[in-house]
Amino acid sequence: MQLRTLLGLYRESDHSLIPAPARMRERVSGSSRSTGIVLDEQTLGARSELRGVLSSWARLVAEGSGAPGPYDSEVGALVQFLRAQLDWLAGHPAAVDFDDEVRRLLEDLGGLFGPGPVKRFALGECPEPGCGGLLHGVMRGGGGPTPGHVSCDAGHALPPHQWLSVAGRMREHAA
Repeated sequence: MQLRTLLGLYRESDHSLIPAPARMRERVSGSSRSTGIVLDEQTLGARSELRGVLSSWARLVAEGSGAPGPYDSEVGALVQFLRAQLDWLAGHPAAVDFDDEVRRLLEDLGGLFGPGPVKRFALGECPEPGCGGLLHGVMRGGGGPTPGHVSCDAGHALPPHQWLSVAGRMREHAA
């Protein structure tokens, strides 16, 4: 399901918000200037665009179908609402536009993770209740000992804060 994959990529982009430091910098005496938090503008833009597009479609569905809209504007709630209303959306004259916009959002978010050689490896059964899909880790060439993405073949993405639950399985493939 494309909406579920979109949500997984959105959640995965959390760790792309802070760009990797280009190099270590030495603090110079007398320099007390603080730069604050620096966020990756491309990631922020893609995430903002996603939220705006999904909010717009949720508003159209709620107004057109009479269904109570999502309880908040969090991306997970928007995706859940739109998935529940897919039958209504499929019958709407703008259904093709919805599909096109979801595909474009998938491309935009997928592009945040950049091209490059990857190694995909199985990590066992997906921990999502009732799923039964196979969980995979994806490691970029030269990307270090941890994967850049963990998801199952049914589209569930495992967020980085849950990677410890499969860390033992990852270690086998990191070597």
